[in-house]
Amino acid sequence: MSVIKLNQKLYENNLKQIIQKVGDPSKIICVFKDNAYGHGAKILAPIPKKFGIDFVAVKNEKEAYEIQDLFKKILILSHKPNGNENSQFIYALNEISKVKEYKIGTKIHLKIDTGMHRNGVFVENIEDAFLKIDEAGLNLEGIFTHFSSADEMDASFFIQKQKFSKAKMLAQKKYNHLIFHSFNSAALFRAHNIPKDEFFRIGIAQFGYGDERLKKILSLYAHKLSERILNSGQSVGYGRSFSTDKKIKIATYDLGYADGLFRYNGKGNLTLANHKNILGKISMDSFSCEDCGEEICVFNDADIWADFFNTISYEILVRLHPDIPRILV
Repeated sequence: MSVIKLNQKLYENNLKQIIQKVGDPSKIICVFKDNAYGHGAKILAPIPKKFGIDFVAVKNEKEAYEIQDLFKKILILSHKPNGNENSQFIYALNEISKVKEYKIGTKIHLKIDTGMHRNGVFVENIEDAFLKIDEAGLNLEGIFTHFSSADEMDASFFIQKQKFSKAKMLAQKKYNHLIFHSFNSAALFRAHNIPKDEFFRIGIAQFGYGDERLKKILSLYAHKLSERILNSGQSVGYGRSFSTDKKIKIATYDLGYADGLFRYNGKGNLTLANHKNILGKISMDSFSCEDCGEEICVFNDADIWADFFNTISYEILVRLHPDIPRILV
C-alpha cells in the first residue's frame, strides 16, 4: 500500500526556526487547512502543541472538529454562516452583508481587504462594519488580512501593510482587546522587523517550503504491484507513449491520478526521487518505471513535480488523497 512518511524531527526543527523568527510560540497560528496542506492534520497537530502553540486555523467546521480537543483557539477561514455556529470556534467574517446570519454571540475575526480583493471589508468601510457587528451581537475578537504578493518583490506588499496598519489604528480606537494577524509564511520570512502587536499565520512554511532554512518533511512512497520484462520494441501503458529500444525490467506501483498525482501524459522526463523516469502515462491507480524494488519514493520535494507540471508545490501536496496512510518517522 502507498504511504506518506512525515519526518517528525524535521518538522520539529522547522517549528523551532519559526518560533525563533517570531519570538513567541503563543503568537503563532498554525494553518492546518486542507488536511494541513495534504500532510495530515490529525497526525501532525499534537506536535506544535508541545512547543506552546495553541492557536490553529482550518478551512471549515469539519476540519475544526477533527482537532478541537487539542487547541484552545481554532479559526475557521471559509465558513458560510448558518446560525448554528459553535461557541468553541472562531469564524472569519468574510462578507459584512452576512453579519446577521451568524448565531448571536459567535466569536469572529473580521477580514480586511487590503488588496487581495477576494474577501473582507475595505479599510474605509471598517467603522461601519464595526457598527454592524455590534448590532448583530457578534463577539469581535480580531481583525486580519491576507497579502496578495508577499512572496513577490514588488510594492504591493508594502501598500497592503500600510492599509492594515490603518485598519489596526481604527480598530484600537474602538476596541482594546482585539488581536491582529496579517503575516503569512512568505511575509514572515521576508520581514526584517517583526511587529510586536501581531500574531502570525504560518502555513506551508512549517512543512518545509518557502525558505532555505526549512526542511521538507513529506515523502510519498509507492509499493510494487507487479513486475515484468519488456523486450526491445514493446511498450507499457495507455497509448503506447513509451516503447523501449532494449530489454529492461519494469515494475508497476500502486499510485495514480485517483490518489492525487497529476496525470502525466508520457511526454518529457518526469523523474522519481531516485532519478528514474516514469515510463508511459500515469494511470488512475498506478504508474510504471524501471523495477526499483518493493518500495519507491515518488517524491520528497513537491517543488520538483510542481516545476514539471507548471504549477506550485501547494497544488501537488493538497491533491494527495486523504486515504493514503500518513505515518511519522
